[in-house]
Amino acid sequence: MPERINEQEAVRNLQRYLRQLSYVDKRIPTPPIDGIYDTATREAVLAFQRAERLPETGVVDIPTWELLFRRYEESLRREAAPVPLAQFPRLSPGYALRADDESFLVRLVQYALGELDLIYEGLDDVPQTGIYDEATMKAVRGFQRRHGLPETGEVDRATWDALATTYNREFGGYQAQ
Repeated sequence: MPERINEQEAVRNLQRYLRQLSYVDKRIPTPPIDGIYDTATREAVLAFQRAERLPETGVVDIPTWELLFRRYEESLRREAAPVPLAQFPRLSPGYALRADDESFLVRLVQYALGELDLIYEGLDDVPQTGIYDEATMKAVRGFQRRHGLPETGEVDRATWDALATTYNREFGGYQAQ
């Protein structure tokens, strides 16, 4: 019985690889991921072999498997989300951006708030000056209110996390795991 399970798992892996490739190469039909080498899986294998100019046998021999896995890994790297860049400093507890602070981080907050203003009302367009001014504080308070955070007008870790998560969700950036 364990041999049957291993065969099914191998077919599931094959189907996962083909499915990933089908998302980026419309010539490859999307197979189910059920561990059964059926007609749909065979058609996807044939399409992959055709696209890669391999002998069209519908059989996953060693050259087909190795190229399929290589293309799968390439696809994952190419389609993966960019590596995130942590901006909020790892400083003492209680660190926050406050009135009159001037930094690149302030400019990032202003940019994110400005972009989110296109979607949410009440954030107001914030000039990207890099200076934590009254307009920035007002927009931060509006963002905090919308997200049920204390309306301090300062960007502490909780406000930063909510801002980054909302921006990423709305604009297709990095999604935290």
